Amino acid sequence: MRNTMHYSGIITNYSCSAACRHCMFASSPRSGKAFITGETAERIVQRLKSAGVRSMHIGGGEPFLNFDALCALLKEMQRAGIGVDYIETNAFWCRDEEETLRRLRIIRSLGADTVMASVDPFHIEFVPLERPIRLVQALRKLGMDYFIWQDRFLERLLPLDLKTTHTREELAALLGEDYIEDTAQEYGVKVNGRALAIAKKLYVRQPAEKLATAEPCAHLLSGQHCHVDLYEKVVPSGCPGIAIDMEDFFERRLPVEKYPCAYRLYTGGLKALYEYACGLGFEADPAGYPTRCSLCYAVREWLHKNSPSDDVAPGCFYREMERTMEEE
Repeated sequence: MRNTMHYSGIITNYSCSAACRHCMFASSPRSGKAFITGETAERIVQRLKSAGVRSMHIGGGEPFLNFDALCALLKEMQRAGIGVDYIETNAFWCRDEEETLRRLRIIRSLGADTVMASVDPFHIEFVPLERPIRLVQALRKLGMDYFIWQDRFLERLLPLDLKTTHTREELAALLGEDYIEDTAQEYGVKVNGRALAIAKKLYVRQPAEKLATAEPCAHLLSGQHCHVDLYEKVVPSGCPGIAIDMEDFFERRLPVEKYPCAYRLYTGGLKALYEYACGLGFEADPAGYPTRCSLCYAVREWLHKNSPSDDVAPGCFYREMERTMEEE
């Protein structure tokens, strides 16, 4: 049976104007300047169309960092008849009303009528709150749809100066010393990507042998909320740093020679990947790991450096994750 996608998205880039503590893809200004091209967008969209995909959302990174690239993707989706569920943005670019309205009119003309604005204690370290508020006001003015992710945080942050970003210390004074961990739990953040640094404070460490179970990671080929990135790779839902070629994903193929990590996870679970890495020289941290995902990431980071393969990618994710784990 061939695969398909539902409630899934397209990653236009891994770079971002922010480096939020919970970011699944560990995006940041340090993640490089690579963006989806018109040619790549055409290939991706045509393959999605042939697989019967009817709509996708668009995210990053931050899609509005390269507005021309975003518009090129929208044009290809419009041409192929693939709908745009919504576009994700942190609204960094909404510096004034005129420019905000101009860009919104353009994306609306290209078939995008819904925008998701990010508002939370993590984003406000990088983007002043007045910008997503300005975005929402402009969307309302144009009669476009929107939702705030997550709007529960908006009221709590309104006492802060809206025109500037805010430090961890300032946010702790307003929200409490444990606001990072509390926000992650309330957010419902899947503790992966940069949020693995938060997991170290949320969970008790356990030995690798206890966490490395044999339960297969069957979701690696699930079409539910996965992403296609600018390198024409499918990133399985909740598993950043794993990459599967689009064609193989749609045909449900995971040959072990091409995908030594993904194949083992899919067929034998984390135990199979852990034993594979140990056979190549990986040594588990004697202090243990807070979660299964933490162990999985540690194994893949080691393999990325010592036994690289195409399914442990992209490199920008692992480089940024290494910085994050060192800094936290």
